[in-house]
Order: sequence, then C-alpha cells, then structure tokens
Amino acid sequence: MLDFPQSFQHINMRLKHIVLISFLALIITEMLLSCAQIVAPTGGKKDTIAPVLVKVFPQNQSKNFNGKQIELQFDEYVSVDNILQQLSITPNLEGTYETKILPKGARLTFDKPFKENTTYSFNFRNTFKDMNERNPAKNIRLVFSTGKVIDSLKVSGKVINPLNNKPMLDVSVGLYIYSDTLNPKKIKPYYFIKTDSSGKFNIENIATGKYRIYAITDNNSNLLYDETKEMIGFIKDTISLISNMESLEIKMVKMDKSPMKVLKTRSTSNYYYIEYNRGIKNVGLTFADKKDSLVYQQTDNRNVRIFNTLNNSSDTIKVKISVTDSLDRVFTQEQKIKFKVKNKKDDGVKEEFLMRTKPSNNEDIDLKEVGYKFTFTKPIKSYALNKLEFLNDTIIKVPIKESDIRWNREKTEMTIQLNEKKPKELVKIKIQKGAFISVENDSTNNTLLNHPIRDVENYGTISGEIKNPTKKGFFIELINEKYEVVKKLDNILKYDFTFVKAGIYFVRLVVDENRNSRWDGGDLEKNIRPEEIKITKDKIKLKQNFELTGYDFSIE
Repeated sequence: MLDFPQSFQHINMRLKHIVLISFLALIITEMLLSCAQIVAPTGGKKDTIAPVLVKVFPQNQSKNFNGKQIELQFDEYVSVDNILQQLSITPNLEGTYETKILPKGARLTFDKPFKENTTYSFNFRNTFKDMNERNPAKNIRLVFSTGKVIDSLKVSGKVINPLNNKPMLDVSVGLYIYSDTLNPKKIKPYYFIKTDSSGKFNIENIATGKYRIYAITDNNSNLLYDETKEMIGFIKDTISLISNMESLEIKMVKMDKSPMKVLKTRSTSNYYYIEYNRGIKNVGLTFADKKDSLVYQQTDNRNVRIFNTLNNSSDTIKVKISVTDSLDRVFTQEQKIKFKVKNKKDDGVKEEFLMRTKPSNNEDIDLKEVGYKFTFTKPIKSYALNKLEFLNDTIIKVPIKESDIRWNREKTEMTIQLNEKKPKELVKIKIQKGAFISVENDSTNNTLLNHPIRDVENYGTISGEIKNPTKKGFFIELINEKYEVVKKLDNILKYDFTFVKAGIYFVRLVVDENRNSRWDGGDLEKNIRPEEIKITKDKIKLKQNFELTGYDFSIE
C-alpha cells in the first residue's frame, strides 16, 4: 500500500524546486537582457526609408533670428558623419561652432553672433544617416535671416575638366564680394557650395550685389586657393546680381604661376642631380671656367643630371643654369657643384645605359612616313654609322648618310628619316656592338630588330572638317580612352587621322589663340580663361580597315 502523506509531501517538495528554478531562470534572463547590446534586427525587409526631419530650431525661413544655437531632430535615431566636411554654411562664418550629438539629431552652438540683416543657409548634405542601413537624410537645408528679408537669388551651373569634358566632384564654387583687390589666395568666398557627382552647383539665398565667381578644388578645405597644389576656374566678368543666373560653365585648370626654384640637390662621385619644383621644357648650363665644362642631361620634366666627366671630386665648380619652364618663362640661377669623393662602396657605380627604339621590335613600320627613333639613357659621345644597317626585305641594304639623321641638343635622341625606295614586306635593322658610345664609355650591344611593313588593312581612319570662319589658330588631337594624345594635326581644315589602330578614341579640338601649338590654361592674375577646347561627345569605336568620318567642329 502507498503512504499517501509521504507521497504528497514528496510531490510538494518537487513543485517547490520547479518554481524556485523557474524564478531563478527568469531573474537571470532579465539580467542578461538588461546587459545585452541593442542591435538592429536581422532578416526581414531592408530599410530603405531615409530619416525625416521633424523639428528644427529656428524654423526654416525664419526672420529676425538673433540666437546662437540651431538644432535639428529626426523621426529616428541617426548617426552624424563628418559634419565639418559635409556642412556648408553661407555666407562664410567669422567664428566657429561646437557640435553636440543628440540621439535623434544634433545641436550647433556658435561662438559669435550672426551678422545683422543677413540671410544664412545651412546645407547639411549627407551629414545625417539612419542607424540601420545608413540611409542619408536628403535635402536637409536650413535658411533663416537675422533681418526682415530672406534673400532669394540663385546662381547655378556646372564645373568640368576641359581636357576630358568630365564633371568634377567636390569642387568649392564661391561668390566673392567684388573689390579691386580681390585675391582668392587670400580672401575666402562670401557664399560657397560644393559640386555634386555631376559637377553641378546651386548657390541659393544670395543678396543682390556685385560678385566674382571662382571655383577651387580646395584640397586642404581652407577655402583659399593654393596655386601649387590646386586647380582653379572662374567666370571672366564681374557679375551684378539682380536676378537668378543659370547654366554657368566653369572650366578647371592648373594655373601654377609660382616661380621656378631648386627643390633639392644630390651628389655622388659620378653624378650631380638637381630637382626643380615644377616642370621644365629645357635647360642650359654655362660654366664659369670653360675647362670645368661638364656633360649634362635633362632626365625628365623636373630633373637634371650632370656627369663627372672630368673625374674631379676635390674642386667646387661654378655654373650658371638657365631653365625654361612649361610656360616659356626663363629662370637663371647660380649653382655650385661638388661631387663626392669616391670610396670603396661608391667607386665605379654608374647608372645603367639603355637604348630604346621607336617603333619597338616587331612593330610594323613605314620609314618614309614616321622615321625611326633611337633614345638613350645617357648622352652619346660618339657613333659609327657603318655599324648600323637597314635592310629592306632582308637583302637590300639601305645606305645611311649624315644628312639622314637628326640629334637633339643633349645627344640622347637620334631620328633617322630615310627617303629610299620603300621595302615591300620587312625592314631588318642590325646594330653592331660599339655603334653608339655614351659619355661614360658604355657601348650598345649587338642588336637585331625586325619590322614588318605597315599594312593599311590592319588600320582605320578617322576624319572630319573644321569650320573656321574667323580663321583662328587651332589644332586637332586624336586621344585614346585614357585621354592620351595619339596623333596631332595643326591648322588642317579637312583632317584625316590615318593608320590608326583599332580601339576607342575621341577627337579633341583646341582653339590655339596665340598659335603656339599647345593648349594654354589661362592666367588668373591677367583674368585670361583657358583656351577653348571641344571634344567629341561619344566614344569613337574604330575597327580595322574602317574609315569613320563626320567628326566636324565649328570655331565661333
């Protein structure tokens, strides 16, 4: 028989244990939940709704505002990203502000009062984003006036790079109050805004007045133009703003007019190197004592190398250097040159001597049309034409005369233009050892180059016509997808780019106002804008043995 009292007592004890365990589990669960990090729920439909502004102080379009704080609140929790970079305030503030991040917005406190009778515009761009999907709040803009009137004029347009006709993002476009001493290097704009991804800008709530318009890339975000590092563009004329201005086009260029100077020098026992701060077209050296004359070479657009051809490491050599920069300005300087004394590590260390050919080996060729070019990494001291053979179709030797060759000034580049009968299939070039000797007695090695004759069916043609009633100077460039110049023609009304390889191209017209056969980017101080450039709108897709025509331009 069962003992009912004992069984009931046993069941009662088990129930107590179950209740106690359940209670403890509930407490632990509550503790864990209170300590857990709140995260966005996973799964479900993606949040694509941007935060909505529900409260702002002062209210948008307010007048007679005299406070020193503004505040924005949204309908959900938001993050505040890079407000110093994203927020543009016009007109430009005299003081600074502090930002307090709120759960659903932000509060800005200014250290100085706003100017009297002035309309202010705050454009927050992509400052505020929701916490989950990082959707940016759109068109968040606050306008208020410290006076009785809200200014309402607008200036809009587009900023482009004229060399490729592409829009430019994040360029600071500014309106400057006109004065005779206005200088964007020293004065910040009164109104400004950044361009969007389409290069477009729209400056709103502007007061009537006289302004100049400048755009700068503003890499350091100080709203001042740094000519050595930044691009600039401007509207040539002063504007008297009494109504809205639209569809302005500003072309950005590098207008670095800073003076030429030596950036740094370096010497070894064999070479003395000079690096300049900007591009140079050519350089000339005049030695104080003729017996100290040394061989020199411009190695690229900023660097000059002087050779210790006298093996003199004890004396200081004085030289006068004349440098022509890319703007055809000539700078002269006095320089003292001293080579290092040779030691065991440095003794005999020389830079490599190389030769390049154009066309390169196995590339097709038309000697009569394009010529043949040898380029050397060091100046050539001597050469022997009898060690250089051109063979037409492998058997017919083409004689090379001194009158067929041209050297550049530094003797680092030799061009051969042969006018003999064209070969039918192949040009073979034999270069014997010792054909070219450098100033450091390096020698070219035995070299064999093969060039098939150009077949017109492997190429295409791109052509067009230039209408030029004003007879301005111009040139036409064929450029590739990287906007590199492939071919160039000067002042040809009906142009043909022949022997063009299959590929994608553009045609670019440059109106060469000063007829110097190059594009000039203008002059800020003289208020000269860049020379006009026009580019074919669509890509030109050229196939082999095709002729594409109709790429016409008009010069107004």
